[in-house]
Amino acid sequence: MDKLKIMDWLVHGGHQYEFFKTNHNFVCSLPDGSAPDSKSLGRPINKNVSYVDDNKAKYKKYNIFMVRGGVNPGRYNRFRINKIRKVPGIAVMQTYLPYEVPGWVRCIVWNSKIVMDRYHRNFPGKKHFYIPHGFDPNEFCFLNLERNNRVLSAASLFKQRSKVLGFNEWRWVSRRAKCCDLIGHGNDGLSESIGCFTLNKLVRTYNEYSVFLNTTTNSAMPRVRAESLMCGTPLVTTNNFGINRYLVNEESCLFADTKEEMLSAVKRIVDSEDLQQQLSLSGRAIAVKYFHIDDYISKWNHVFEQALL
Repeated sequence: MDKLKIMDWLVHGGHQYEFFKTNHNFVCSLPDGSAPDSKSLGRPINKNVSYVDDNKAKYKKYNIFMVRGGVNPGRYNRFRINKIRKVPGIAVMQTYLPYEVPGWVRCIVWNSKIVMDRYHRNFPGKKHFYIPHGFDPNEFCFLNLERNNRVLSAASLFKQRSKVLGFNEWRWVSRRAKCCDLIGHGNDGLSESIGCFTLNKLVRTYNEYSVFLNTTTNSAMPRVRAESLMCGTPLVTTNNFGINRYLVNEESCLFADTKEEMLSAVKRIVDSEDLQQQLSLSGRAIAVKYFHIDDYISKWNHVFEQALL
């Protein structure tokens, strides 16, 4: 399809780095209307994106407006005036509970089929699409490094978002396993925190760890789970929001829904190089099959086409 001009708001640098790979021409502001600092995203710069404040952005002509959680609807209203009033909108639903979307939105994209099936009837007259995260396997790659017999988790603002991300369960496991590390911003004060990394260092970090522990309880489809799988990190994860559509317990991951199960699972993997190798190779194969960037881009271009009908 021809390149479109799309207005977007930056709410998740990691996700939108892949989204911008659809290679249309994007103009992007922050939810408060200021210009993003593209160098602070922790990802390579997408050359097809202009990062501006929305005072400059609102005078441009667009084919599509993106709608994202956490952006005040007034931001969109500033653009939808006069000759651009009929520009269609696409809402991105990456939360386990839906947010209210403007009436002019034509399409809603969900990253969890469970959440979509549960709530799509709340939005009559919209077109609904399920698109899980997508990654370039040449970027999120398997490096075959020697593993460090430690457990890695990734969550930003972990303690503040404890009810969504399972912080209490994770901290219980961490204190008993005594080999847990944490990456993500907003975790100052947690002894396990080792900081935030750019893409290259993030991929290397995934490859160095013997286990990736995902404790999320109410996160629809956390991207870090797929990132770690793509890098071949053996995975222990809660079994919710449809992840068992892709992963098989004891084959491509270990499912663990209680803190006791989590602790037992991470110890099993740390203590067994054979299990590490099995889960690493199987998890990587599953991620490449189901979370490939090519499939992700193809599905998004289909949504763009449907929004313009």
